[in-house]
Amino acid sequence: MSEITKPIMLDSTGHLIVEGLARQNLLLSQMVQTSEATPAAELAEIHRIVQSGEAANVFSIGEQLMLNYNDGTNSYVLPWDIVHFGNVTLQDGEVKPGMFIQSHYAMEPIQFDQNEGFYVVPAGGLAAGSYYFSMANAWGTHVVKDKIYQFTTTEAYAEGDIWQIGKADSEISGLPDSAPSTWRIRTYKASGSTPASMATSPTETLELTDVNSGTGTNLGALSSSTLYGTSGLNNMYRCAYGYHRWSQSALRQRLNSAAAAGAWWSAKNPYDRRPTELATKRGFMAGFDDAFLSIINPVKVTTALNTWSDTAIGASEDTYDYFFPASLEQEYIVPQASGVEGDYWEYWKQRLGLSSPQVTGGTGTNAFHIRYGYSAKTTAQVVRLRSAGRGSYYAWYVSTPGYAYYTYPSSSYAPAPACVIC
Repeated sequence: MSEITKPIMLDSTGHLIVEGLARQNLLLSQMVQTSEATPAAELAEIHRIVQSGEAANVFSIGEQLMLNYNDGTNSYVLPWDIVHFGNVTLQDGEVKPGMFIQSHYAMEPIQFDQNEGFYVVPAGGLAAGSYYFSMANAWGTHVVKDKIYQFTTTEAYAEGDIWQIGKADSEISGLPDSAPSTWRIRTYKASGSTPASMATSPTETLELTDVNSGTGTNLGALSSSTLYGTSGLNNMYRCAYGYHRWSQSALRQRLNSAAAAGAWWSAKNPYDRRPTELATKRGFMAGFDDAFLSIINPVKVTTALNTWSDTAIGASEDTYDYFFPASLEQEYIVPQASGVEGDYWEYWKQRLGLSSPQVTGGTGTNAFHIRYGYSAKTTAQVVRLRSAGRGSYYAWYVSTPGYAYYTYPSSSYAPAPACVIC
């Protein structure tokens, strides 16, 4: 009779079976959806269980709450996945147990942030006349180091008015991608109670002239290394494609507001410009029932800052948000700043079926990371993450084939926001 030298089931084998069953159950749970919203009384009971600290013993990762949502035109009952359990910090400093839930579907596309003004008129204002600026560095095909561009205003401008590099038909400039012949200076004035940041139409749209030496007033050199500022010339990247800082983003403002269309956004810095979707979309929170909104709270969300313009501010910053997109790390993707933007969510580890975080770039494709639109559930969506490209001007997203990459903040893509019952 042979001697058994190892246990019949290795401990490591048991762990693999448990992990496999958990992932199978998670995927099966997402196939069984009801068209009925979770009743208000049940939401209140879920809230009570979470507050007791017993949520992880009662609910499972991957289970879903069904929530009523109205996008201003149509009503839906949409699944929200339980993705994580953990303590959260409220604005008053109180630490409470929380249950993180995340929209199973991608919601309405919106810009992360509009491209900003390249220049803010300083104290004392500026008279009508000729102005010029130079390029401090090369960028892409069309931004050439030391090139000088001149334009002439026909109107005077007051302190705080915004000058933006755009095109004849668009605020977005595409500086490195579009020929200088297509660039235009678009100016925005404050008018009555409407600040320049909110103006919908430019006061002037001015052509730029490539000159050997400028005449008139020298505005300075437009640079990609300019640190976060409040007047004069902006950072080149921010004026071309927007600012990828979560705390000041248009996306954050919309997700955390119940205001009407046109009323959920305000400028967070002097260069800021209103997002394209401001006039057509209302605040995200307006779409939910009070029964659901009453069981969530703003919680501390930490986001790493970029390393090329925000180093004077710090390495990261905290916000307090009802709704927020996941970070790279929270969606079980290799982060640029490990341990900063939150713990990984077990849901994504199970859903992706990986033993280590998903790598970024096109080689890291994972079909289980593909998400679909809430109103067109067979159409894959590009889904925004919260994380900024730390050494670049991009913001991260998950693509329609299921890999993590980055793109311009001014591009309009869909978030799959999360919130915390606490």
